[in-house]
Amino acid sequence: LYIYCCLNFIGCNQFPLLSCFCSEYDRHLAHSKGMATAYLEPNPNHALGAGAKARLSAGTERAPGAPDRVLKVFHHFENNSEHSTWSSNIRHGDATDVRGIIQKIVDIHKVKHVACFGLRLTHVPSGDIHWLHPDMGVSHVRERYEQNRPQDEWRYELRIRYLPKAFLNQFAEDKPTLNYFYQQVKNDYMLETADQVEQEVALKLGCLEIRRFYREMRGNALDKKSNYELVFNLVLLIWDLTVCNQCVKCNAALLSVFQAKTLRKQIQQTFKQFANLNDEQSIQKFFEILAPVSRFDQECFRCALGSSWVISVDLAIGPEEGISYLTDKGSTPTHLANFTQVQSIHYSCVEEKERKGVLQLDVAGAAEPLTISTPSFAIAENMADLIDGYCRLLSSVSQSFIVRAQKGTSSSRCCTVGCLYSRDTDRCCFCLPAETDDYAEIIDEEDTYTMPSSKYPPQDYEIQRDRIELGRCIGEGQFGDVHQGVYISPENPSLSVAIKTCKNCTSDSVREKFLQEALTMRQFDHPHIVKLIGIITENPVWIIMELCTLGELRSFLQIRKYNLDLSTLILFAHQLSAALAYLESKRFVHRDIAARNVLVSSTDCVKLGDFGLSRYMEDSSYYKASKGKLPIKWMAPESINFRRFTSASDVWMFGVCMWEILMFGIKPFQGVKNNDVIGRIENGERLAMPQNCPPTLYSLMTKCWAYDPSKRPRFTELKTQLSTILDEEKAQQEERFRMEMRRQVTVSWDTGNSDEAPPKPSRPGYPSPRSSEGYFPSPQHNHYQVLTHTSAENNTSKYKCMPKCKFMYQNRKYNCTTHICRHIN
Repeated sequence: LYIYCCLNFIGCNQFPLLSCFCSEYDRHLAHSKGMATAYLEPNPNHALGAGAKARLSAGTERAPGAPDRVLKVFHHFENNSEHSTWSSNIRHGDATDVRGIIQKIVDIHKVKHVACFGLRLTHVPSGDIHWLHPDMGVSHVRERYEQNRPQDEWRYELRIRYLPKAFLNQFAEDKPTLNYFYQQVKNDYMLETADQVEQEVALKLGCLEIRRFYREMRGNALDKKSNYELVFNLVLLIWDLTVCNQCVKCNAALLSVFQAKTLRKQIQQTFKQFANLNDEQSIQKFFEILAPVSRFDQECFRCALGSSWVISVDLAIGPEEGISYLTDKGSTPTHLANFTQVQSIHYSCVEEKERKGVLQLDVAGAAEPLTISTPSFAIAENMADLIDGYCRLLSSVSQSFIVRAQKGTSSSRCCTVGCLYSRDTDRCCFCLPAETDDYAEIIDEEDTYTMPSSKYPPQDYEIQRDRIELGRCIGEGQFGDVHQGVYISPENPSLSVAIKTCKNCTSDSVREKFLQEALTMRQFDHPHIVKLIGIITENPVWIIMELCTLGELRSFLQIRKYNLDLSTLILFAHQLSAALAYLESKRFVHRDIAARNVLVSSTDCVKLGDFGLSRYMEDSSYYKASKGKLPIKWMAPESINFRRFTSASDVWMFGVCMWEILMFGIKPFQGVKNNDVIGRIENGERLAMPQNCPPTLYSLMTKCWAYDPSKRPRFTELKTQLSTILDEEKAQQEERFRMEMRRQVTVSWDTGNSDEAPPKPSRPGYPSPRSSEGYFPSPQHNHYQVLTHTSAENNTSKYKCMPKCKFMYQNRKYNCTTHICRHIN
């Protein structure tokens, strides 16, 4: 009897999984009891019977090359003994592989879905798990693992690992496989999950097992006290004999729990729900109830997408989801690939103390491999075996999809836990340095980028060192300090320049990487891109560039925050879009577009700089990053996930750079760790709209942050739209200026001397009444006449005339003859 609920109530998860209590209730599910027991040998030293020897092709006298070693393999084919002792002793020779071991065990039970089975090796004391690929040699496996740790610490277990789609429907036609999977999942549940589930779930699963085991029991059988006590006595007897015969406390606890009236009623009522189910229906119901509690149909691995530790995810692999990942618990899985799309599998170890692993999948339709980093090489190996098993299952082939490294292609310093397919197949890749604040290391086994010299022939940029006057240090670069200096050339006697120095350029590789920026910059000639002046290739190596006297844009924005208007900020964004449109036309990706890499030449001119990460894309539409640090918080999701860089990923970064400009130099995702950024992006979170940002401009930013790269605008479109937004802002700025001037004029008029009446206009032929006082000159233009009434009544009327422009009139800049007259009588 399997009383699952007892585990919850007495707080002990060591309750054994038992297939029977006595021989009279024994019900075997295997097709042939005799054949099943032939391979089930609890004692590893137990001698095989004659029939078994014949079936295993091993007689008492072995011929040369015949099997000479015995491998004990635990399995889940049901028999009379306790579940923990179900095992087979298999003889093998030096030529036997893992596939042969699996085949020998499943053949005796007439299993149809042989491709679903795999062999797992567990180190019991530590819990380390290694899945053995079918092509591995058994002798080689034992030599690899058992030479370092005692043989009795290792446990070989046959398990169903690779599940077809709708596996329960398919297994229903293959009863041995269905029963095997049921026993396997039930055993895992009891050992790992039983003490964590709710009471209702535990009761249902326990009663289902009672229904499955006691097939002939009626639904109301447990209502009788005698039947209930019989079940209880059997459970107590087995508990006392097998698990805790020294523990009086546990016996007392079990007794008190099982005799509780509440529990008894619950068991009786729950059992009635499943009274009409047959054996197969009980198993199906078991899986249905357990599915929300335990995902027995998939395996999850904690790993990282890409070859750096920037995106920690839970990678889920299963028949329905294929290969997908979760960034957070409860989030929607993101699909990566189907097994039918996987063309080849590569995995390798990282050359460092932790021996981390890297798994690469070549996926059909993808421009680059899917790269996954794992905490250990063993996990990468287990994942490779799992994906390979699914690929073989769905393709109905036995040939592996794993591509093994050939002899001579790997590093001489390989990890000792290499692949077991041959003695020369170990492979290593480079180390993973720690990440910094704005940049994180992303590496790959490939790090071979060269400038397309055939397309862009080299030019003579070498200059003499004595023509350079090195000045004060104005900054610090990746390879060394940046100095201000003066370049004295025949054309320009004193040209201010910026000089990049390299501290450790004695190494050819460092020197080549340092000069790579200069080799990139020499291709460009644009008013908003920093110009290369020249290089000095002899040690110490220098790169001489155009000097932008106002420094980097980020500092400029922070210092002059209160002196910059919105039109100037949009102007900076428009100038950068023009520079990036130029790069796009040259088929270059910048990969590091940020305010810190933009230099300010004047208060109305910025220039794009720092081309250390820029790459030419040749004939492909993307560039795949390799070794180096990259700015995670500025990067597009496809660049973070797959190290994929295109003009579209530059558009994403430009959107973030525009946001920086509108925020006056504030960095994006403040307070967020690099490895948490991708989770926020995947959940649809974007940077908030800056204060005073025009809605049209923020709408343009959000277009740049479209998750799908194909939906982002190109730089030519951005340049046009930013030009329109800039013109609109300038027009609005002029209108605001005019309105402000009018307001000031109104205020000036309102604050004038209200007691002083404006001068009375002079009549034709008469001097101004104030002309003698030298107060105001009389109007001298006759073509502006003041209309008067000729009647006597009107002649006696008084008029007050107001100049149209009092301010200019009083200051005598103009002879204002235009009046606004009001009759005051």
